[in-house]
Amino acid sequence: MSHHRATVALSLDAPFLAGDGEMARRMREFDWASCPVGPVEQWPQSLRTAVSICLASRHPIEIWWGPEYARLYNDAYRPILGVHKHPQFLGRPGRECWGEIWDVIGPMLDGVRATGKATWSEDFPLMMTRNGYLEETYFTFSYAPLWNEDGSVGGIFCACAETTSRLLSERRLRLLRALGAQTAAAPTATVEESCAQSMRTLSTGPQDVAFALMYLLSPDETEAHLATTLGLAAGGPASPARIGLGEGEDSIWPFAEVVRTQRPVRVAWAEPLGPWPGGGWPEPAREAMVHPLFRSGENSLQGFVVMGVSPRRLLDDAYRDFFDLAAGHIATTLSSARVYEEARANTRHAQLGADIGAALTSLASLHEQLRRCCEALVTHVDAASARIWVLDPGRATLELQASVGLDTPLEGAPGQVPVGVQEIAQTREPHLTNDVLNDPRLGDPAWAAREGMQSFAGHPLIVDGKLTGVLALFSKKALAPETMVALASVANSISVGIERKRVEDERTLLLAREQAALAEAERQRSRLESLFMQAPAGICVMRGRDHVFEFANPRYVQLIGDRDIADKPLREAMPELREQVVPLLDRVYLTGEPFFGNELQVPLLRQGVIQDCFFNFIYQPIYDSSGTVEGIAVVAFEVTDQVRARQRAERLSQELEVTNQDLDQFAYVASHDLKAPLRGISSLSEWIEEGLADTMTEETRGQMRLLRGRVHRMEALINGILSYSRVSRIREKLETVDVRVLLMESRDLLAPPAEATIIIGTGMPTLQAERVPLQQVFLNLMSNALKHAGRTDARVEVACADAGAFHDFTVKDNGPGIDPQFHERIWGIFQTLEARDKVEGTGIGLSVVKKIVETRGGRVALESTPGTGATFHVYWPKRPRVFE
Repeated sequence: MSHHRATVALSLDAPFLAGDGEMARRMREFDWASCPVGPVEQWPQSLRTAVSICLASRHPIEIWWGPEYARLYNDAYRPILGVHKHPQFLGRPGRECWGEIWDVIGPMLDGVRATGKATWSEDFPLMMTRNGYLEETYFTFSYAPLWNEDGSVGGIFCACAETTSRLLSERRLRLLRALGAQTAAAPTATVEESCAQSMRTLSTGPQDVAFALMYLLSPDETEAHLATTLGLAAGGPASPARIGLGEGEDSIWPFAEVVRTQRPVRVAWAEPLGPWPGGGWPEPAREAMVHPLFRSGENSLQGFVVMGVSPRRLLDDAYRDFFDLAAGHIATTLSSARVYEEARANTRHAQLGADIGAALTSLASLHEQLRRCCEALVTHVDAASARIWVLDPGRATLELQASVGLDTPLEGAPGQVPVGVQEIAQTREPHLTNDVLNDPRLGDPAWAAREGMQSFAGHPLIVDGKLTGVLALFSKKALAPETMVALASVANSISVGIERKRVEDERTLLLAREQAALAEAERQRSRLESLFMQAPAGICVMRGRDHVFEFANPRYVQLIGDRDIADKPLREAMPELREQVVPLLDRVYLTGEPFFGNELQVPLLRQGVIQDCFFNFIYQPIYDSSGTVEGIAVVAFEVTDQVRARQRAERLSQELEVTNQDLDQFAYVASHDLKAPLRGISSLSEWIEEGLADTMTEETRGQMRLLRGRVHRMEALINGILSYSRVSRIREKLETVDVRVLLMESRDLLAPPAEATIIIGTGMPTLQAERVPLQQVFLNLMSNALKHAGRTDARVEVACADAGAFHDFTVKDNGPGIDPQFHERIWGIFQTLEARDKVEGTGIGLSVVKKIVETRGGRVALESTPGTGATFHVYWPKRPRVFE
C-alpha cells in the first residue's frame, strides 16, 4: 500500500512520468537516486521535457543522460533490447548495456556531447548481443543534444528505427534475382555447369548463405552424389561424395526424410559434422536447411541443396522463405539444364540414327559403312572408342570389322574379342557397366586401367532372330541407362545393314536410306514430343465438334486434377466446364478465330472438390489440308496464386486506407481536445481583463497579454506537431502546379507589411506535384524569413535554377544571417535560435519543410553567415517519386 501511495505521489510530483505504458510505470517505480541520473526532484527541466516526449511518443526513443550516458527509453524502444537487455539496464550507464557496440556508438555520443552537433546515421550496421548471440542488425538513428539551462549538453536524445528486416530483404532479393537470372543467362548450360553457376551465385551472398552443398540423385535414385560445394571441401565430414537414401541408413544429411516428406528439413550442427564455416562472419554456422530440388512442373526429385544459416541471424519465417525461393530457383535452373541435356541427347540420338542410316545407305564397302557407324557412335554417345564385330557364318566366329577411337591398333587386347563381347554373342542380351575394372566379363582390366576406361556398353546385332554381330562401346565417362536405348535403335539398323549388304548392295542401299528417313522423322517427332511433354504450360489437342481429347501433356493433366481424359469428349471428361468453357470452344471451332483468355475464373474439380481457379490461355483452331477447322489446340497457364495474391493486396490496401482515415480522425480529435482548454484560458484572461479594467495595473495587463501569448504559442505548437506528424503519412494526388502562380498565392496569404518586399523571380517551372505540401514549404520559408528579418524593410527573393534531376528553389532574405554552427540544428524539431519571447515561433516550421522535401525525394540546404542574410535551398525532384 505504501509503495502504491509513493508511486501515486511521484506521478503527481512528476507529471512528466505520467502514462499507462510499461516504461512510464517502471520509471515511476524506479529508484533514480541509486543510478547516475539522480533523484527525480533534482532533474533539470530539459531532462523532464525530453522524458515526457519520450514516454508520450510511439516512435522508439532512447535518452542518454549525463557523462556516463545513463539510459532512459520508451515502450516503442523496448523490442530493440531483445530478451537479454531489459529491464535491468534502465538508468544504468550505456556501456553496461551496449558493451558489444560501445566502440562504435561511444565515440559518436562523445562527439555530440563535446560539439553539441547532432548526428544522423542511416541503415547503420550494429552487431548486437540482445538475444543470446551476436546478431546482425541495422538502424537509422539520430543523436541530438539535450541542452541544460546553463547551455551545456546534459544528455543526448536518440530517435531510432530498426531497418534490419528491410535491408536483409533487399539483400536477399538481389541474390534471388541473380539465381533467377541464371537460366536465361546460360540457356545451354549442362547440369554440371548449372550446379557450379548456382554455387558461384550463392557465394555472392555469404552473409545469408554460410555454406552450401548440392547433391544430385543417381539414375536408380538409391543414393545422392555430391555435385558441388561452397565453403566446405568435398569429401569432408559434412560433404561425403555419396549418401544413401535408404530409411535405415545412417547418413550425415536427412535426405531420406526429405524424400519421404517432400519438405525441407532443419539440421542443427553436431560434432560428427565437423566445423561449419560462417560464410561472411567469423563465427561458425549453427544450423543448416536441407531442401529438395524438384523438376519444374513435376513432383519428381532431382537432388538436394544444403544451405548454411548465418550465425548472426535466427532462422525466422522470412529466412525460411528466402531459402525456399533460393532452392526453387536452383531447381528451376537444374530443370532447364536437364531439359536441355535431354533435348540435346534426343537430338544426338536422332542425329546418331540419321548418321547411322546415312552410313549404311552409302555405296561404300561394308567395312567402310561400319567404320562410319563407329565414328557416329563416338561422336554422339561420348564414347572413347566404338567397335563392331561381325559373325562369320561359315566359321561361326566374330571378326572385328570396324574400330574408331583411341590410337590402339586392332591387334592386341582391344583387337581381340573380349570376354564380355563373347558373352553378349552367346546370350544375345545387351550389357552395360560403369565399372570395367571390377567387371569380370570385360576380360582385360590392365588394358582398361592403362587407357582410363570407366564404362562398357555392348549390344547384339540380330536380324530375324539370327545373330549377325556385336556392337560395343568403351567410354572414359559414366554412361547413362538411356545409352542402351540409343544402342538398341542403332544396333537394329546396323544388323539390318550388315544382313542386307551381304544379300544385295542395291537393296541395302535403299533400305538404309529408308532407315535414315525414319530416323530423321523420329528425331523430329521426339523433339516435338519432348517439347510438349516437358513444357511448363498445360497443352492439349481436342478433335471434332465434341472436342474429344487427343493429346494432353503432363502439366495439363496436373492442372485438371490428374483425371483420365484420353479419347473422351470435354463434356464427359470435365462436366463442370459445360456452361462456361464449351461455348468458347464451340465459337472457336465454328468461326476459326482464336480466343485469348486472361485470368478467366473457371470451376475445376480437383481432389473431389470444385475449386475456383484462374487461367491465362489460348484456344487456337487447327486446320486440315482443305482449310477446315478439325480441332483446337489449347495452351494454358494457371495464375490462381497470382490473382488471389493481387486480390489480397487490394483488400489490404483498402484496409490500410481505412486505418489512415481513422488515424487522421484521431489526430483531428486529439488536436481539438488539446486546443479547447487553451481557447478557454485565452477567453478567460480577456474576461478577467475586461472585468478588472479599472483596477488592473499596467504590469498586470502585460502579464495577461503574456499569458495569451503563451496560449497562442501552445496552440501553434500543437498545429505544428500535427502538421509534422502528417507530412510523411499523408499523400495527396499529383497535379500540375505552376510554381509562379503558387508563389504569388502564397505571398498574398502571408500579407507582408507594406515596408517588406517578397520578390518572385522569373523562370519558375510547372511541376507534377502535391500542391498543398509544396505550398506549405514556400509559406514556411517566406514566413520564417519575414519573422526573423529583424528590420522593417525586410526583403525576400525567391528564385529557381536547374540542378540536374532537381529544381533548385532558393529563398533569400536580408536578415541578420545564421552562424554556420547552427546550420544543422535549425532543421531539427523544436529548434529556435532566439528566445520565443523575442520572436514568436514553435521551432517546427523548418523541420516540416525538411520532412516534406525529403519524403518527396528531395533535400534542403542553407547558405548563410552572420550579417549577410540567409539563402535556403530546396532541391525538388523534377520527376515525382511514385509512392506504392
